[in-house]
Amino acid sequence: MADPEMIAEYITTKQSLPKSPLETGYMNKFLGDNNLVSIEGHHWKSLRSMFNPGFSAQNVLTLTDTIVDASLKFCDVLRAKAKTNEHFQFEEYATRLTIDIIGRATFDVDMDAQQRIHPIVKHFRERVELMPPGDAVFPWQAIDVFRPLKLWLNNRKLEAEVKKELDEKIVRRAKDIEDELKNGVKQNKKRSIVDLALNAYEKEQSLSPEAGGNVKHILEPSELPRSLRQDIADSVKTFFFAGHDTTTIAWAHYLLHRNTEPRRKLMDELNHFFPPGTSAADTIKADPHIVNQLEYTTAFIKETMRIFPPASTLRSNIPGQPIAQTVMRSPSTGQEYPIFAGIHIWPAAHLVHRNRRFFPRPTHFIPERFLRSQTPFPEAELFTPAGKEAFRPFERGPRNCIGQELAMAGTKIILALTAREFDFVLEYPGEQVDPQHPIPNSTAEEFGEMTAYGGMLHEGRVQRYRVEGHRCWPFLKGTAKPTGGLPGRVYLRKDEVL
Repeated sequence: MADPEMIAEYITTKQSLPKSPLETGYMNKFLGDNNLVSIEGHHWKSLRSMFNPGFSAQNVLTLTDTIVDASLKFCDVLRAKAKTNEHFQFEEYATRLTIDIIGRATFDVDMDAQQRIHPIVKHFRERVELMPPGDAVFPWQAIDVFRPLKLWLNNRKLEAEVKKELDEKIVRRAKDIEDELKNGVKQNKKRSIVDLALNAYEKEQSLSPEAGGNVKHILEPSELPRSLRQDIADSVKTFFFAGHDTTTIAWAHYLLHRNTEPRRKLMDELNHFFPPGTSAADTIKADPHIVNQLEYTTAFIKETMRIFPPASTLRSNIPGQPIAQTVMRSPSTGQEYPIFAGIHIWPAAHLVHRNRRFFPRPTHFIPERFLRSQTPFPEAELFTPAGKEAFRPFERGPRNCIGQELAMAGTKIILALTAREFDFVLEYPGEQVDPQHPIPNSTAEEFGEMTAYGGMLHEGRVQRYRVEGHRCWPFLKGTAKPTGGLPGRVYLRKDEVL
């Protein structure tokens, strides 16, 4: 589906259909049966409410120093690669950066993923490779008789590492609680996502008649109920899966090099808020709210996610689970579409983001479209009530991405610290450096027989080597990943003020 109004009305928001078994089957195999993506009903509501405080805008603000410090490490990595002119895959190191941030946010532990391969990251990456290929056309392409055993062994290792970190977190938290009780003063310190989740669980338990309002803290790993332990472990794996899914940082640096005018505007904004001779890192740490003033940077990130959305949802009318509305009606044509039992419905973010009602010239990178005062498309419906549902990289409705505040804040800070210093240039091995293919108005035009490229494709004279003008395009590897890991080299900028 590509109509955001119908998606909101019948699929994700006003009526939120259950997740499709095609999606939950994959996610359960990858993350475990209690992951936040798959579970439904009271179990999902309870788990989501338990983790919501850790991902709130207020708590994300307390993580600013963590994000800045991880970003500075990332800058060190990029400087080293620029110095040696190393050819590398940008997506790999952007993912390591994200994992560092999530590790600190979740457990308040330094995973040092940018300098070494942490066991959780190692097992997670192995699991991605072990999962059935998402682009298999024929059933036999996904057959591997040893895959179930390999996945089982991998999951044992992954679960052991996650639960080890969880147990160590509980011990550290218990010491903090004991210190607070001993000193009679609550420590003013940031709380990790697991801290706040346990706080929420303990508060909920205190409301039971047996507890009588008394909060009983979990002070030993053995005091954690087995079901809650598994819920937290599967949820934490979900958060790391989301970190593995975060390719926006890599795509943003690719688009930053390719689009001259948006790059100039982004630099102007960063130079305004972080003038030459000052430290952007120190400024952000002193005033975390300043990143909320980066309007053009935010628009740049949104346009990056519009062009390259990280994921979509898949819903279904599951037999035996009645839904309120069984017929969809198009608001523009009045045509009706039945929601048959057993049907799978894909609100494809990639298609919605190319709906010309809301995004004119959809294949072109135009961040100004997200700024009401600067949009070159005043006739577009993006800023209307219907357009509110059109931008959906984190999905919308009650099942939207729990980590979107952290993702947006983190990406803004990372760009503020990297965009003016580093220039990433795409370079596939053995191919033209920095390919700048023309951007078509649509893939239908690009692949059509009337174009030189499309004609060669139809005649079989070439294999596909670009999509929408990009040599790098998303392909399915657990989630949408840039082809080849976004290979290239990074250079120190000489034309922008640091």
